[in-house]
Amino acid sequence: MRAERERRRKRIKRIETDLVKFGISTGTVRNLIYCYPVGLLEKLISTTEKRQSEEPATYFLNGLKRSKIKHRIQYNPTEDEDT
Repeated sequence: MRAERERRRKRIKRIETDLVKFGISTGTVRNLIYCYPVGLLEKLISTTEKRQSEEPATYFLNGLKRSKIKHRIQYNPTEDEDT
């Protein structure tokens, strides 16, 4: 259990350093880590680094926005709520 916490802490620290290197503020980075899964953030960071865009912060945040839209919960109203 302690090893898992230590691994997670290292992953989060790596995410923090990468996002600050991209030019995203520390407060925003902490908010993103709190709101999004660590695996998703790592995946977006790796794709941003592969892309090597001129503005990595903008590319990362747009990818995060698109992933949020893609994976949102679908709401299906019941028959009583249709009226």
